Order: sequence, then C-alpha cells, then structure tokens
Amino acid sequence: MVEENTEDKKNSRGRPKETPIWEWIIAAVGLILVVGAIGSTLYRAVTEESTPPKLEVTVDSIQSNGDGYLVKFRVVNSGNQTAAAANIEGELKSGEETAETSSAALTYVPANSERRGGLFFTKNPRQFHLQIRATGYEEP
Repeated sequence: MVEENTEDKKNSRGRPKETPIWEWIIAAVGLILVVGAIGSTLYRAVTEESTPPKLEVTVDSIQSNGDGYLVKFRVVNSGNQTAAAANIEGELKSGEETAETSSAALTYVPANSERRGGLFFTKNPRQFHLQIRATGYEEP
C-alpha cells in the first residue's frame, strides 16, 4: 500500500493548501457548458412543435448500371419526427401511361436529416418523365 505524503497537501502552518485559481476557472467553464447543454435541450423540448416527418425526394443522378439504369436520390426529412421504413417510389411515365416502376425502403430518416438511396430501372429514365416520391413510412 502506498502512503500519501500529507506534507505536500499542507502549507507551512499545517493547513490544507488552497485550490489554484486555474482549477476554479476550468470547473466554472465545465459547469457553464453542462448547464447550457441541459438548458438548450429543455428549451427545445418545451418550445418546439411536434411535427410529423416531411419527406422531400430529389434526384441526384441517373447512371447506366450494367444492363439497366440507376437513379440515385436524396430524401430530406424537414419534420422533427423520425420516419422508419420510408418507402420511395419512382415511375417512368410516357404521357399518362406508366412504363416502369421501382421502389426502395429506407430504414430510418431521422428528423431534420437526409438519407440517400437508389432505384433500379431496365428502361432509360432520361427517355421518360421520371416521377419520384415518398409513399409512406412507419412511426419508430
């Protein structure tokens, strides 16, 4: 067992040494950060309105993919609730007629975030009118 040298913790009169000022400053900064983080979280919890997921889907690119085509997309959730199992559907249309459909499911699209995915088609999406949208989600 190691014995502490109590002489190092006391001044010449036998009293405990005072805590250095830099330790008080660091402790105060830490306290301010913790209280600020808790306060910010509580403020958001009380003031933010709970809105359902708002999924907006945009096409990033269309690429040849072997004997088919890949449409890469981005889903932005601007709501403040998470969407689980978000279904994304793409349709290739020629006038009113649907030439081909493809769908994908994104496991999670958290609140105020974005996720990316892709849809596979056998026909060239550039030769049709491509419609892509979110068709549904689950509440986690």
